[in-house]
Amino acid sequence: MLADLLPWQFEAVAEAVEPVEARKGAIIVERGSDDGYTYFLSEGEVSLEAADGVTTTVDSSPETLRTPVANLRPRILGVTALSRVRGLRIPDIVLMAAGCNGKSLKQGLITDEDEDDAERREAESRLSFQIYRDLKSNKAILPSLPDLALRIRRAIEDDVSDARTVARLVESDPSMAAKILKAANSAMYGGMATAETCSAAVVRLGMQTTKQLVLTFALKEVFQTKNPMVRNRMQVLWKHSSQIAALCFVLAREIKGMQAEEALLIGLLHDVGAIAILNYIEKYPDLGADEDGLEETISRMRGELGAMILRNWMLPAPVVAGARDAEYWLRQHQGPADFTDLLVVAQVLERLRKDQLNGLPPLEKISAFKRVLGEDATPERSLQILHDAKSQADEMRSVLRA
Repeated sequence: MLADLLPWQFEAVAEAVEPVEARKGAIIVERGSDDGYTYFLSEGEVSLEAADGVTTTVDSSPETLRTPVANLRPRILGVTALSRVRGLRIPDIVLMAAGCNGKSLKQGLITDEDEDDAERREAESRLSFQIYRDLKSNKAILPSLPDLALRIRRAIEDDVSDARTVARLVESDPSMAAKILKAANSAMYGGMATAETCSAAVVRLGMQTTKQLVLTFALKEVFQTKNPMVRNRMQVLWKHSSQIAALCFVLAREIKGMQAEEALLIGLLHDVGAIAILNYIEKYPDLGADEDGLEETISRMRGELGAMILRNWMLPAPVVAGARDAEYWLRQHQGPADFTDLLVVAQVLERLRKDQLNGLPPLEKISAFKRVLGEDATPERSLQILHDAKSQADEMRSVLRA
């Protein structure tokens, strides 16, 4: 896996390797988690347990040092030590930077590189390593979770704060208060009477919906930049993200048991890795000199970078998975539709609307459509659903872009 690395890449990977030791019975990896590491087993025996209780035993061998253990994300297998275990783990962002995370193989995008491509890949690799090192040393030029969203999230999760307490926090930001009131009085949530105060709006929406909406609305400031080189690109990114978020919101309301506000948040955050790249581009002018080349760089790097940022914000695994796999068109999984399926369908529909089909596989191969809309799913049916819910989507876009 690491044999073909350049010397400087090997040094960077070696610097990031972390030892893993576990006693018999210890859980090494929890099923459903996504901690941002790839694990390798060097000594001992582990069991891999699926959701249905089926287990597989793996003993250490030369092969387990070359092949990651339970590496699908979010983890579909839990890993438990059956003896004293030793191994190592490497951050996913570092493996991506070294070009050995297997992402391009997984998506069937194997290409020959010319000299210019190779130079760009090396610059991308160095950028990824720098972002990782900066994050470890708290020097990263990365977006941070807005303070108001953090305070409201803590207040709601402490199980003590009531609607009035949360409303006072919302009212500390007049712009946020206006958005929460607008949402509460929209056709999506509106009641018989108008909610005239933040307390009434919070009561109508409920604590969890308020938390999700505040976080979503606060994220607009993450898309701001002082760098004139990328200001227009950041504005385009915000417009695209809010459009995808609105589409995810509408689609989620068609699926029983799927929280629309969570889908809205995941849609808005799916390109957060691109924000990191744009924030660093001033230090890597060669990557930003060619607009088409910059788009290729963003496309290749944003998934793992976005996942790293969202883990740093301590957001749940489905949000992380959305950023990482937003353009994994051929993604397969068992069970009902999840949030990443919604995100994939929303992005495909937006591309269809704009007639931007380059890079998309044949639509019948995108299985997310069937999981989201059923066995008889077609792009036409999806567009009809969006047409029928156009007022909801327009209303949510209006609130997001206010």
